[in-house]
This record gives sequence, structure tokens and C-alpha cells, in this order.
Amino acid sequence: MLQKADFFLKPSELPKTLGLCWGIFNGRLELIKLSEPLYKLVKKPISAILKQPLSNAFSALKLDHIDFNQRHTHHVINFVDDNGHAVQATINPIEESDEHWCITVIEIELDKAWLTQLHPDYHQAIQSSDDWLNQIEEVINARGDVVFTTAIKQGLSLTQSKVGYLHIFDEKTNQIVKTAWNETVEDYFKIPKQQQYKADSGVWAETINTRKPVIHNDLTILSENKTQKEGFFAFKNHLCIPIHYRKKLVGIIGVGNRDKPYTQVDAKSLSIFATILWHSVELPRTMKAVSRQSGIIKTQKEKMTLILVQLIGAISEALELKDAYTAGHQKSVAQLSYLIGEKMGLTPERLEGLKLGSLIHDIGKLAIPSEILSKPSRLSDAEFGLVKQHPEQGALIVDEVEFPWPIKQMILQHHERLDGSGYPKGLTADEIILEAKIIAVADVADSILSHRPYRPSLGMEVLTQELLKGRGIVFDEVVVDACIDILAVEDFKEEQYVSGLLLAPVVFLEEYHTLEHAESMMKKAKMDVAVVLSEKNRSPIGVIDNNILAFWHSPFLDTAAERAADRSLLNKRVHQVMVHKINMINDHTILNDAKLMMEKTNANYLIVHNDKQLVIGMLTWRILANALLVNAH
Repeated sequence: MLQKADFFLKPSELPKTLGLCWGIFNGRLELIKLSEPLYKLVKKPISAILKQPLSNAFSALKLDHIDFNQRHTHHVINFVDDNGHAVQATINPIEESDEHWCITVIEIELDKAWLTQLHPDYHQAIQSSDDWLNQIEEVINARGDVVFTTAIKQGLSLTQSKVGYLHIFDEKTNQIVKTAWNETVEDYFKIPKQQQYKADSGVWAETINTRKPVIHNDLTILSENKTQKEGFFAFKNHLCIPIHYRKKLVGIIGVGNRDKPYTQVDAKSLSIFATILWHSVELPRTMKAVSRQSGIIKTQKEKMTLILVQLIGAISEALELKDAYTAGHQKSVAQLSYLIGEKMGLTPERLEGLKLGSLIHDIGKLAIPSEILSKPSRLSDAEFGLVKQHPEQGALIVDEVEFPWPIKQMILQHHERLDGSGYPKGLTADEIILEAKIIAVADVADSILSHRPYRPSLGMEVLTQELLKGRGIVFDEVVVDACIDILAVEDFKEEQYVSGLLLAPVVFLEEYHTLEHAESMMKKAKMDVAVVLSEKNRSPIGVIDNNILAFWHSPFLDTAAERAADRSLLNKRVHQVMVHKINMINDHTILNDAKLMMEKTNANYLIVHNDKQLVIGMLTWRILANALLVNAH
């Protein structure tokens, strides 16, 4: 006859792969036994936690309110562990002993209600970064360390921290080459001005080695017997984020001494902030000189629009870094949306807004777990349910940013359908703005024509059938007709157009700048080409490049006569020495035409402008060759 005990698993019969995190502690609150999964979760040496106070394993676990003499009940405690994970601990008395207790630990989701009381709200953090973007002009115009101290100040505000730093990192030499701290750092640490920082030592070393965010809510063991000179500062707690630019580690930003523990949510929001920060510093750097000139007032609106375009592109790149399988999707949708809107007769101003909105129509995917976005197979219903939240998540991210176009509605409505079968609101017909209707068709077109990890491109025939089946029912009929007309005569690929390339930046000069000004600005910006703008209408009237600079330098040896001649030459105005003929192309030019133009003119570069005749960058042979090579494959 079966006994009652025969119905239940014995401890030795539990599968080893179950991954249960448990431990046993005594009346002195010392951890005397633990499972291997718990040891892996804690990530500390066994000698530091076994037969040691339970607080060594979890510094944030507070047991003061528990009366351990009362052994008739269990206790549930929610907290953030030393690595920033949200965990739930359950403490139960062991019936066979009068003084031993069992603790079991599980990781829980970051959207639990209790955690919103424990850390800053994620969406609020993203919106705080939008507040920072509104001050981008100040950051762009700042010089030297002021740029980085301004960025640190914003990082502290974003994470509600009290002290922070930013290291500039040289990947080639594996060295920290420059450092900035927040202005009030002296309230916490005495830092000698001559102190040098090593990349392989300090609280930031793990971030540099792994290229990933690292959280230290308890630095006791890490900093034990180590000094500030070695890079181990007496932070109360610490969050360190890598800054990536063009697939390289260019710096790290760290914050610390927050009243509450850091979480993975803080790491995610600070990572987004750092990505946008670096793009914002790099992309408009060439415009600093122009912004200081008297003529800037007349062109403020145009320049702010250009900055906004660059920032939208930066945000789009940040999303593509997270979602590798759909890299280029937003740019491709933006290009097709622009062509559809152009064919439908939209005004240039409205087309510009359509292009920008479609460039970030999927920005809400920043809030979707990477493992779902990069899953190399079809999604489950639950996973697809999470993905379907991205329009609302995207609308939240841009909610407080004031655009001159309905960007928020484009993001929120691009999955709505005419018959109300779309999401998230189930809008119908006229409730959906035209731009969202255009993005919806372009989005479907790119998805069908593009390769996916789980299937190849379905081809133009399948796309045509899909669009015609939904014409006038789920998709706007005029948009469908325009899309089919465009795709019928073009082999549509995002890389085929100059607008889809990452162009080299240029320096902007005024007519009254001297040759010395030009040389200094180009050298400081590390750029080879400068465009001279007309003071009257701000259009490009000539170029200065390194060949021109070399030509106008004195050919003499290094003599007093040479130096006098150089001083005279360098005082010449740029409009006197510039090349008046500019090799320019529109950003809608296909790559093959750009190649033919460079060959015909024997040019080393082409200046690229948009439909408003604003210079947006420079196309070089290297950029063009790389793009043509990608298309060839």
C-alpha cells in the first residue's frame, strides 16, 4: 500500500536543471548551505557568502522586521539585488529544526507594481532624455569638457544619481584618454587633477572588458583593499554604461550614490541616453562654427530642422543596433513612404515630416526584449502580443517632444487598418491620418520584399496580391495604387539611393572667414572638406579642401620669408581662394548614377544636398564602393 510520502518528490529526485535558488540559514542569519543556481545568481566568491551573514549575499535584503522566534509563518520580501535584478525572496521555517530557516529566491518581471515604488519609472526616464534633447543646441555649441559635463549632469538627472563621470576610450590603444566628472564631485571624492585612469582597473573595468552595462549595488567585495588611485572609488552604489558609436566602444558613462538601488531598467534608459548623446555630439559637430556667426539668426529654423533630422536618424540607428534582423527596415520604409507621398502630391514640408516619422515608426521596439526581436523563428502568440505593444510604447517615448509634424500619430497609427482590424486602438478610415496610411503600406511592402531569418523574400507577385486583396478594405486605395506603380518600375532597395548611406560630414564656412579660419576649423573637426555658404541666401557657393590648403601654403623652406608669406596668404578670405565649381548631387540619386558622375568629373567626393538645397554631407569613393559591394551581395 502506498504511503503518503511516496506521492511526493524527495530532494534528491529534483531535476538538476530545474535551477531552484535556495539556501538555508541559522538563527544568527548565517547562510550555511545553498544551491548552485543561488550561487550563480549572487555572483560572489563562495568564501564571501557561505557561513557568512545573509546580508553578504544580498545587501539590500532587510530582515529587521521579522521576528524569527515566531516559527509558524513564512515571509515574502521583494527587493533589488546587488546586480540590479528584481527578486522575490520567500523565507520559511524548517520544521525539523528549531533554529534553521529556508530562503528561496526567484527573479521577477520589472513591471511588477511594487517595483515602481523602488526605482524611477522607465517611460519617465525615456521622457527625461527627451527633455535633454530639447537642450541639444546648448550641448552642440559647448566646447571641450563643457559638452561632457553637461551630458553627465543630464545623466544624473535621468537616473536620480548624485555623482557621475564620463571616460573617453581609445579602442586602438585600450586606454582611457580623457575624463570628466560632474561639478559637485568634490563633495564625495578628492580627485587630484593629474590622476590618470586605467582601462583594466577600477569600478568600470568590467564594462570595458564586456562592452555591457554593469550594476554594483554593493561594492564591498569589489573594492576591498583597493584604492582610489587604482580606480576604486567609494561609491555607495554604481551603474556603468558603455557608449558605442559605429560599432566601436568610444567611452563609458558612470553614475552612483543613488538613494535606491540601480536596476536593469536604469541601465536600459541610460544606454539609450548615451547612444543619443554620442550621435548628437558627433553628427552636428561640424555646425559649431556656423552657430557662432552673426548670420545664424536668419537660418535658425533651417538649422534646427537639420539637427532634428540628424537626431531622428540617430534614434533610428539606435533601434537598429538592438534589432539586427530588421536593420535597415526603417530607412527602407522611410524611402518608400517618401516616394509614395511624392507621387500623391504631398507638399515638401509634409513629405519631410512623413520621412522623419517613418524613420522612427518602430521606435517603440526599444521597449521589447531583444531576444524576441532577434528570434530566428516565428513568434508565439504571447511574444507577438508583446511586439504589438510597440506603437503605444513608441508614442510614449516621443510624447513630450514638440514636432512640427504629427510624428506621434504616425508612430501610434501605422498598424491601424481601414476596417478597424488593426491595433492598438482599432481605428477606422478617416480616424487614421494619411501619413500613417502611407507608412502602413510601405511597412507591409518592405516586410514582404525583405529576407527574414525564418524565410526568404516572398517577391513582388505576392506583395501585389496582398495589396490588391486589401485595397480599399484594410489599405487606402490611392496609397496602394501609388505603391504598386512605384515598385513596378523600380527595383526598390534602400541601399540603391544616396539618401540611404551614412555620409561623411563637412565643415561649413562663411564668406568672410579667412583661410586661416578654414584651416583651423577643418583641422579641429578632423575633416577634409569645407563648404562655403552665401551670406545672402545660405546656399553653397564654393568648397575648400586639403588640396586647396596645400596649394596656398608657401613653397619656401622654413624661413622667416616663408612664415611672412604664409601669414599674408592665410589672411585671404575663403571666397577669394575657394573652388567655385561644386560637384553636387541630390540625396535621391541612385548609387550607379552617383558612380557615373564621380567617374565623369574625376572627383574624389560629391557634396550631397536634399530637396531644400541644404547640404547634408559628403559622398566619398570609399563610402560609395562599400555600398556597391553590399548591394552586389
